[in-house]
Amino acid sequence: MTEPNTPSIESIVECLQTNRLAESELRARALIGQEPGNTDAMVLLAISLLMQGRPTEAADLHRELIVRQPGESTHYNNLGTALLESGDLDGAEQAYRRGLALNAKDAGALASLGALRWQRGDVIETRDLMLAAWRLDPEMPEPRIYGAPACIACGEPEMAARLLEQCEKWPFLGPTLEADLCATLMQMDRNDEAERRLRALLRHPQAESIASVRLAALMERINRLDEAESALARASISASDMHEAQLVRARLASRRGRYQEAIGLYNDVLDSSGDNVASADAWFALAKAHDGMGDAALAMQTLRKAHELQLLHVGRLAPDLLAPDSNPLNIVEYPVVEEVYRRWQVDPAAPSAEQSPIFIVGFPRSGTTLLEQMLDAHPGIRAMDERAFLQNVIAKVQEAGKENYPDNLDRLNPADLQGLREVYWKCVEGVLDLRAGERLVDKNPLNILRLPIIHRIFPNARIILALRHPCDVLLSNYMQCFTAPAYQVLCSSFERLARGYAESMDFWTEHARLFNANILELRYEDMLDDFDASLERIANHLGLEDRNALRGFQEHARAKGFISTPSYAQVVEPLNKKAVGRWHRYRDVLAPVLPVLKPAMERWGYEV
Repeated sequence: MTEPNTPSIESIVECLQTNRLAESELRARALIGQEPGNTDAMVLLAISLLMQGRPTEAADLHRELIVRQPGESTHYNNLGTALLESGDLDGAEQAYRRGLALNAKDAGALASLGALRWQRGDVIETRDLMLAAWRLDPEMPEPRIYGAPACIACGEPEMAARLLEQCEKWPFLGPTLEADLCATLMQMDRNDEAERRLRALLRHPQAESIASVRLAALMERINRLDEAESALARASISASDMHEAQLVRARLASRRGRYQEAIGLYNDVLDSSGDNVASADAWFALAKAHDGMGDAALAMQTLRKAHELQLLHVGRLAPDLLAPDSNPLNIVEYPVVEEVYRRWQVDPAAPSAEQSPIFIVGFPRSGTTLLEQMLDAHPGIRAMDERAFLQNVIAKVQEAGKENYPDNLDRLNPADLQGLREVYWKCVEGVLDLRAGERLVDKNPLNILRLPIIHRIFPNARIILALRHPCDVLLSNYMQCFTAPAYQVLCSSFERLARGYAESMDFWTEHARLFNANILELRYEDMLDDFDASLERIANHLGLEDRNALRGFQEHARAKGFISTPSYAQVVEPLNKKAVGRWHRYRDVLAPVLPVLKPAMERWGYEV
């Protein structure tokens, strides 16, 4: 190849666009030799060097450009990218921030710094930076792809959904962005779209490694374990993707009961990870593997570390939640008093039990997902996974100038109530095509705190209260990696959990008595002891003639694939008592809260 006599900027750009990187470098150097002050040629040379995997040389060029043009923000941003590629995260961050000090409205620079802060585990600043970039340039994919998981981590799923609206129509974005979009889609439970794009990505040699890893993660999440293991076994995993692959292997090992193998894999991953909120999930998973090995002491030690990381995040995001007197479930402080209830207007248009949803409630980790999958197996019943649609109805009540929920429920007339039911069913239509004659299951554990709105708009609804030994409930909640900041705080100690459980059950019991609602109380342990008798009680409560259809719920759940709750791995297994009485191994740490739980334990017939 001979050096061109008259290189031009256009010819260098053409070489870069057609991936003729060596030629682009030669042309750029030739032009700089003829015109030493040509900064455009220097920028293109730096780009060529970076594309050739020579970030240190590219960084040196950008430093020289900064000396020549200290007021040009793009030079700092380009320097940041080169330093990031070379592994100098501190230097990259400093360069990005200096560039933004010169031009705070550079969407690309905001997104680049946001990606770096995500890499460093700062989900709060990532969210802020990505949202700022998105507002400046709504069409740029990076702020939307990386902003959505940051919003989820900050407890803002609605904003995350808004960022990825219509993303199924996006064209191919290139291997890196495409793979990261799929990871975000998986976080948002949009698994069909994630699988479609990942399988297409497998055809790109540059992306085969990461696409295989993320496809394996997706297959595990939707209970297709053989396919997950096959995806990893077939792939040639690159060094850069090994960390993520090890996490998937660890989850699969735990799912298969190979806890010692899982522990080794999780420890390897955590040894190479920083202590930040992004690694909390792995700490929780490691604790469960220790529990699987029967090592309660090590499980508790690991769980304390996981909660410590989560609380550092909450302390920045919502510090008021960490106050000793804060109540993450403060809705219990606002009951319906009998005097107000007596003023509720009768609703002549209230739907019948068959026209109303079937509500499954209970303190989280009490077996609500199991009940949901049982009912969903019935041909005349449809479940919609866990949704907060009743909270949308409450918000609508408050928007209408009746802010003091639930005291304002007596001010609702029949037309208001019909309007609120329409709000609810409109939400349902967005996720489920309910056919004529089918009954809806609305399963959301924390709807245990929304009985006033349930009874106000669906007074004839059939409700199932899922119960489980309170100590097993507390232990299971303490071991979960929840994403909502308020619930992270609630689950951060057994003392907070016990208080939250007791207050929730008192709130439920008082309202259930006041409303005389149609409630079936169903204990998880009784269902395991006598499944047939429990089926009979459920069928009688709901008026189901074909109760045998409920028996095949495991096969139905496996065929369904995706289940949104942490119980997704348990409900596809045969019924067993592995988790019954698990709290006895942790009796020492639970002993201080037993007096708080005693009234609920006596109420539901559990050992004290």
